[in-house]
Amino acid sequence: MTEPSEAHARVDALVDQVGVVAAGGQLGVAALLYTYQCTIACRHCCFGCATDRPHAHMSTPQAVGHLHALHELGRVIHIAGGECMMYWDDLRSVLEQAHAERVEPHFIETNCSFATDDAVVAERLDVLEANGVVGLLMSADPYHQAFVPPERFLRVRRMARERFGPENVWCAGGSDDEVSDLVSIGADEARLREYVRAHPPRMVGTAHRKLRQYLDAVPVDRIPPGHGWRFAHDGSDCGVEFDAERIWEVHIDPYNNVQTNCGVILGNTDSIGLAEVMARGPANANFVTKLLAEGGPVALAEYARDKHGFIIPSEVVSKCDLCYNVRKFLRPFHPEILGPAEVY
Repeated sequence: MTEPSEAHARVDALVDQVGVVAAGGQLGVAALLYTYQCTIACRHCCFGCATDRPHAHMSTPQAVGHLHALHELGRVIHIAGGECMMYWDDLRSVLEQAHAERVEPHFIETNCSFATDDAVVAERLDVLEANGVVGLLMSADPYHQAFVPPERFLRVRRMARERFGPENVWCAGGSDDEVSDLVSIGADEARLREYVRAHPPRMVGTAHRKLRQYLDAVPVDRIPPGHGWRFAHDGSDCGVEFDAERIWEVHIDPYNNVQTNCGVILGNTDSIGLAEVMARGPANANFVTKLLAEGGPVALAEYARDKHGFIIPSEVVSKCDLCYNVRKFLRPFHPEILGPAEVY
């Protein structure tokens, strides 16, 4: 059993001191995107995860190898999806081997669809705890609760807080009644519209296809800078989303793609290591990332127009809206950069 690296040990120490939630907010996160397949199909999913996606998920050696690399980034590490819990036996194998090699993730992300009773939740929390996992992230919103009964989320939230402490449980903080009301919001068109407008999702993947209709369009030459995943944008560019220090999240997916949130591939670990991807800087990964980092989606749209005849729309609802439209158009020309197919 090898000792954790200095970068890994520093993150572990901060997590021990302040918890997963505060440490993740301070350092940013990185993840295994274990699978694009999911038990549900949320309308706001940026990655386009759903039940009908390919049955591709990471092997144990693949996942553990990537966990070694992710822990060198100085970020809080988790395993996400899709729904990683749907491959529970294989996920448990990953956790056991990762723990043996001291590269276990700090937390696991789940939609709670598995939580049919207290016994199954307790059994899975036992496995997580026994293998060095110290926290959990669970989602609750009108999109998830269109598929997952609220009581399953509430069960996991209660039991995870008891097990790991609230500082290690990353989730919605509403009351039980407020969580239960999410079902009604999702089923009521007027309330859903109000919710989307109050909490606008990133217009990528399924969110673009299902929720764009609820937002107001603005002239393409007057798109507001907007707020990124972690930091506010201060202009038309997306530099903060492609800066190694400021980028909110880095993923490695089942196809070994290193990608952003989401659908822009920074490299593939079959040909380049994660450390090298980050050392050269996400903005320098390829011409798409460089255009977006320096000029934002308008610059990418102008490239697509000049090179391939893309028609720039007169109105868009956000920078992400324009970006995703352009990327969908360009994907047939550059699938090695704009992918994988699940996102598009």
